[in-house]
Amino acid sequence: MASSIELNLEHQELVFRSGERIRGALVVHLQNPVTISGVELRFKGNARAKWREHAHEGLRRTEVEHEKEEIYFDDRFCLWGTVTDEGGWVSREVLKRGRHLFPFQYKLPESIPCSFEGPEASVRYTVLGIVLRTSGDNLTTQKHFTVLRELDTKRDAEKRTPSPRHALEDHAERSFSSVCCRPGRVTCSLSVIKRAYVPGETIHIDVQLHNMSMRKSGHCDIQLKQLLTYGDTYTAAVVLEEVELTDAMRPGQRRHWKDFSIHIPPTCPSRLSKCRVIDVRYCVALEAHFPDAILYAAVPVTITTIPEKGVIPVKWSYQEHQCHTNHENGILSDKDNICKFRPKYKYYDELRDVRREKHYILKLRQSPSIRRKQLIEKAELSVTSKTDTSCEVVGDSHA
Repeated sequence: MASSIELNLEHQELVFRSGERIRGALVVHLQNPVTISGVELRFKGNARAKWREHAHEGLRRTEVEHEKEEIYFDDRFCLWGTVTDEGGWVSREVLKRGRHLFPFQYKLPESIPCSFEGPEASVRYTVLGIVLRTSGDNLTTQKHFTVLRELDTKRDAEKRTPSPRHALEDHAERSFSSVCCRPGRVTCSLSVIKRAYVPGETIHIDVQLHNMSMRKSGHCDIQLKQLLTYGDTYTAAVVLEEVELTDAMRPGQRRHWKDFSIHIPPTCPSRLSKCRVIDVRYCVALEAHFPDAILYAAVPVTITTIPEKGVIPVKWSYQEHQCHTNHENGILSDKDNICKFRPKYKYYDELRDVRREKHYILKLRQSPSIRRKQLIEKAELSVTSKTDTSCEVVGDSHA
């Protein structure tokens, strides 16, 4: 009987980069002699996703389950013994009582995607060690490890991606009718100073809310969302971070948050490169809740692994990614369930933006929403000039 069998890898963090060489050893401790056919090592990397979609046939509605997998490598190595061309083992030896060491090294393929764990989906890398016994159960051990792939927006070849310094804004409005009063509107605008960020960095957001209706709102939140696409068809959103702006907006109230902030947790970079099963994007979203509707605005952001020019990295480390497997109202969160394996991503403990120290001014002239916002502001002025019944509260808040 084996007292223990384990895989020892050179990096204690179990974090490697694509194309890097993994070195380690399979260690077997035996309390009694064991007759074996061989010792095998298996490295595997794959992406998989499972999702459900509803199909309609006339009045019938059925749920169809889909599953897609992509294998990047599946390599088997003989650490000891003899294997035939058909894959059979012809060797036979008695391992004596004590400690047995089987060293190995393996070069990861180039251009494999970054590790990822999500709801019913993953890009996962494993190493499996097996001692094949001639009788009885084999002795096995397995380890998951994280593979990182750098994403630098300065070298990104995807031409459709806006410049990292491209300021982004979104504006939304919604009309609410009332029995005794004329219809009123609620408007909001959301803007960020740049597009590219690294985990550990803080996103500074400019937010404006104006409740011109006769209804009181519920809570208003800022969210950092991970937008997932499985198999080019199924989409889902994971809330990584959520901060409350305000618990309510009274009728006629206007609020402006000039420098609201939300923190980026350890997470994988955008656009799982070379993965055709899962696509990962991110956005910063504003949700203002009303009894029968939600006012929503969002701007896309790119999560990279290398800070852009002008941001000084002070220190970085590897930190675990929190997994999200709950599904409620189309939004996935991590309140109840934690996945078994958590990848470790590059995380910056402290960053300093020299531009902000020079009083960098937010400019949104390139935003496609500016013209639309100006038209709405003119409409607001015409409404407020006709009535004196609305109240206005202006305040700044910082998370």
